[in-house]
Amino acid sequence: PEKQPEMWQEELFQQLYVIMKPHGKLTTYCVKGEIRRMLERCRFKTKRLPGPPQGKKQILNALK
Repeated sequence: PEKQPEMWQEELFQQLYVIMKPHGKLTTYCVKGEIRRMLERCRFKTKRLPGPPQGKKQILNALK
């Protein structure tokens, strides 16, 4: 979020939730608590999962 703060605006994710199909999935390498909580405020269900081998430790899934 620090490198591209305009991409992490809550209003953007609120709109994304509206236009996503049911059971749509968003995946990100950003697992910061503030981002997870923001996604949950936008009504996404979030889940931290193990990241890919030789990659980041965790990824974050947000499900509609």
